[in-house]
Amino acid sequence: MAVELMKDNLRINEIKRKEELQTLVETEIYLEQSKPDIDKILWVQGKPEITNVKIVKDKLLISGLVKSKVVYKSSEENSSIQTLEGTSDFREEINMDGINKDMIVKANANIEHIEYEQVDGRKVSLNALVNIESRIEKSNLIEMVKEIKEVENLEVLKEKVRYNHFLGEGNTHSLIHEAFEVDDDMPDIDEVLKLDLRVHEDESKVVEDKIIVSGVIECSMVYQGKNEINSINKEIAFNHFVDVEGAIKDSKKQLEMNIDSVNYEVKENLEGNLRILDLEIRIGIDGKAYEQREKNIVLDAYSTKKEIDIERKEIEIVENVKELESKESIKGRIDHSNFEKVYSIEGSSTILDSRILENKIILEGLLILNILYLDSDSDEINTLKEEIPFKSYIESEGIDETMTTEEESIVEKINYKINDEKLELEVSIKNLIELNRRKKINTILDLKESEDYIDKTKRPSIIIYVIQKGDSLWNIAKRYNTTVDELISSNDISSPDILMPGEKIIIEKNVDMNF
Repeated sequence: MAVELMKDNLRINEIKRKEELQTLVETEIYLEQSKPDIDKILWVQGKPEITNVKIVKDKLLISGLVKSKVVYKSSEENSSIQTLEGTSDFREEINMDGINKDMIVKANANIEHIEYEQVDGRKVSLNALVNIESRIEKSNLIEMVKEIKEVENLEVLKEKVRYNHFLGEGNTHSLIHEAFEVDDDMPDIDEVLKLDLRVHEDESKVVEDKIIVSGVIECSMVYQGKNEINSINKEIAFNHFVDVEGAIKDSKKQLEMNIDSVNYEVKENLEGNLRILDLEIRIGIDGKAYEQREKNIVLDAYSTKKEIDIERKEIEIVENVKELESKESIKGRIDHSNFEKVYSIEGSSTILDSRILENKIILEGLLILNILYLDSDSDEINTLKEEIPFKSYIESEGIDETMTTEEESIVEKINYKINDEKLELEVSIKNLIELNRRKKINTILDLKESEDYIDKTKRPSIIIYVIQKGDSLWNIAKRYNTTVDELISSNDISSPDILMPGEKIIIEKNVDMNF
């Protein structure tokens, strides 16, 4: 009679590869004829953008560009503040064996450092060091054996596995229009010198076939007005949804949001003054939905009567144990510079190391701040990069060192004040931690029963076996073509899951008289 395999499917989303690289983007920018000569460069800002990613023959191709903006003081008698913009592109190839066009590629970029040189009064040379992070994923439908029928004297090893069942994913873009007017005590907007945007999730939930997202865009603008540099900060709230076919209400989700592009225009208010900043912001949102499931699968099998042939495959199951969120307030004081006025502070945080110790997750990270300010001693506009290390302790029951962590750190709020020309900071960050347990298992794909019987006649009537490290009753029973139940009965074993190396057990020969 033919072997009957009862099968089931696991749908999992695997991260196949992660790569990080750096590329140096060089460019030269020339002043337009209508622009006055450069006396002094005040600051330089660069924004990277990924324009295209694709997989071609075991290679990942990434194309992008860097938009640069130079703010400078002119050499004119009135010494006005001017801007200069330029764009340069980049292209990188990453060799990755085993990837193919059916996989999903995601990439993002940020500038780690930008250097500039004023070549002459009308030319600036820029070198931008760009960090590129790429991730390649694949949604797999894995066929598993859950039951085996029609095999004589078959012993089956089953295990209940918990895993993240992938429901679906989707991506969308949200075009947000927002306009705000500068405060009454601030001058009109002559020119926008610097515009920084940062987006983060505020709240989200999964409904049928959708993820509903509420987010916040932190907007910081530095502008020239009445021959002075001024700054303003605003929060823009938005709501959007991502279509995710297969998503189930209240299932788990993962979200990634990025600012794709920003266009703006300075407009007049009702009195005819240029006081309104009209923004058009394009946000990219990627969403995944999944749920935890449990299934019994057959990990191993053997017959005590006939030889069988098993086809196996090693797979990795990821069980999402829990998701944690912690909020931290990082305080610091910068006293090696003299601050008269702060125009803007850009902030980002990154986790450098994480470990689990006695029901605690220990995170070590770095808060990176880029500060644009007016120096009280020199009366010059300066930029300062400050790095503040931090350590977070998150307690949670039921965690242990066998788990792995995925972390993300987000700067949500930056508050500051100047006290005696020193800058006092309080930065609110949110740490998101996923606790996973990764497990590799050899699962059965197919099983065939041969017509060859196992010959036990030449074996001793009794074998004394010494337990070795890593032994289990299943492995011993399989090796000697007996059963776990027979080993337990012959040796009066009260705790089958606990075997001590060096202990001895008796294995009795049981010969099938029909052989």
